[in-house]
Amino acid sequence: MNQKNSPNPSAMSEAGPGDSASEALSNAKDKITQTARETATKVKGAASNTALRAKEEASRFVSEKKETTANRIDSYSSAFHDTARELEEKDPNIAWFTHQAADRLQSIADYMRNRDFAALREDAENLARRHPATFFGGMFVAGLIVGNIVKASRRKLDEENEYTAGDYQSEWSQSGAGTETQPDLSDVERSSAGI
Repeated sequence: MNQKNSPNPSAMSEAGPGDSASEALSNAKDKITQTARETATKVKGAASNTALRAKEEASRFVSEKKETTANRIDSYSSAFHDTARELEEKDPNIAWFTHQAADRLQSIADYMRNRDFAALREDAENLARRHPATFFGGMFVAGLIVGNIVKASRRKLDEENEYTAGDYQSEWSQSGAGTETQPDLSDVERSSAGI
């Protein structure tokens, strides 16, 4: 037998397991890559779904606040019209200006209802660029109005709390609780105590 042509069992055993190990390693690498791709796809899908839900929720919230603000402005307009009607007999000029102001407020409320948030933001940006003094003046006046509303609400809450606390205090004193009786002191004891 020729040793050069005869198969070497040790060479065969080295080639077989090595090929098998590299094949297993390659399969594991492919599986890991495929799993990573699937996971990345799932994460991207979940992130986009979450972002879409967050965007929808924010849009719903903004729409609700926009409608609430429009309704509040509408109620101010109605109050101005009521005031103007009361003034019509006393001073028609002031009544006319008050009706005009109420109509402007009504048009602002309608404008807010009919525009989406992006359009409102764009309009505010354009107004701020074209007429910065008017824009910031309006923001200042709006801040004063909101501040006064907050102060009035705070005062009303404080008054309600004082009223409730006053009722509680009067009930406390009527029940006799919290009243301490002073011992009768003689004149000598009073003068020594400095009373």
